[in-house]
Amino acid sequence: MSHSHFHLAPRLPRRVILAAAGSSLLAACGSSLTPGAKGAATDSASGPVTTAVPTGTQITLVVADADDTTMTPDLLAAFHAKYPNVTFKRQYTGWDDYLKSIDTTMSADSAPDIAQYVSGMNNLVKGRLLLDVGAYAKAYGWPGKFPGLDQITFSSDGRTTGTGALYGVPGGLSFEGVYYNKAKVKRLGITVPPTSVDELEAMFAKAKAAGETALVAGNLDGGLNHPFNVLLSLYMKPADRQAWAFGHQGAKITGAEAVTAAATLKRWVDKGYVTPKVNGVSDNDATAAFAKGTGVFRISGNWAAAAVAKGLGADAGLFSAPPADKGGTLHTTGAGVYYCVSSRTKNAAAAAAFLDFCASEEAAPLIAKSGFMAPDASAMPQRSGLLGDVSDGWQAIVKDSGLEPFVQNASTPTMPDTVTTQLQLLAGGKVTAEKFLANLQADFDKYHA
Repeated sequence: MSHSHFHLAPRLPRRVILAAAGSSLLAACGSSLTPGAKGAATDSASGPVTTAVPTGTQITLVVADADDTTMTPDLLAAFHAKYPNVTFKRQYTGWDDYLKSIDTTMSADSAPDIAQYVSGMNNLVKGRLLLDVGAYAKAYGWPGKFPGLDQITFSSDGRTTGTGALYGVPGGLSFEGVYYNKAKVKRLGITVPPTSVDELEAMFAKAKAAGETALVAGNLDGGLNHPFNVLLSLYMKPADRQAWAFGHQGAKITGAEAVTAAATLKRWVDKGYVTPKVNGVSDNDATAAFAKGTGVFRISGNWAAAAVAKGLGADAGLFSAPPADKGGTLHTTGAGVYYCVSSRTKNAAAAAAFLDFCASEEAAPLIAKSGFMAPDASAMPQRSGLLGDVSDGWQAIVKDSGLEPFVQNASTPTMPDTVTTQLQLLAGGKVTAEKFLANLQADFDKYHA
């Protein structure tokens, strides 16, 4: 994700793929970990499984991913160093190409053993092309080790998230916060962090009045989804927000709370707080511009921290998005880079051992170095500067169980494109906040009717 990543969303949050993460991210999966259908040709997760890594035989695991950070290669190298008989053959593909090709790749007889899960791959569940890892989850104790398992738990037809069988785990997790330029904030006489959305908006007004771009954004590829998702997390009740992102029957995104979130984003654009001609700027270019000193604030995920820290140095800071009203609990959007296993793998035990390794104490510094949050938050290294702010922000969100899913991720296969298109129309003044949400709901209803 140079972008977001479950980044589970096409073009949207890249790294996000996964999507949701919310309070749910932090909910254990409990009863949803029932082993499901047996995949083809594998020792799969239906009966008893072993947590012993097979030794004495050379094993090659093919891994397909679109992780543009150091995380995946570092985790593979560390696992191989620990278990030298397990070798990895990595097939990295850029984000957009990966999104277009991964379903076909996983449907082939030569499917990789392990793949980064992205939005839309839940379509593979019905054909039993992904391994139900429920038995491994039970054997390894994954519900107690990994936040966010509900984001990769699906009904038997793959259409509903957060219920059913488990198909993977997160390597690194992500969350969205508000980056700021410390030198500019000081010069403008702004005291951070704000205690409410109104206070944040007043800061934007002050920055604009001083001739600054208040909120740096790029919406060519739907990057306004970052502030939009965060505002939804601040205004919508978590249960309603998760129900919609997870594709639950009858869920709505057209209520008064969602309208407030969309109308707030539209107001920020209309008042000139956001990057001019935002629809012509890519999300990555927005991060690059902010890192070079353009603007005062940027709402994005922890995946942008390395670039921002490198560019702004000691002037780079981050705070959690403030609650809608002063005194409320913290909420934001998050996800992660999730790994799933092919039902066709001949080495399910070794693949599951790699998934388990992602939650280990030794994996945490590798995950942190790449800019992600480790499943084992307690093993994250102590950091200073911006990376310290990011780590503190993650701890605060975990404490408030405030992680919510990316809405473009789990609800329908076309939702990422719909969100991007509709955000461009909203920013371009072509639809109202109400119409924008109605168009998202129409996509949802068409798929989930």
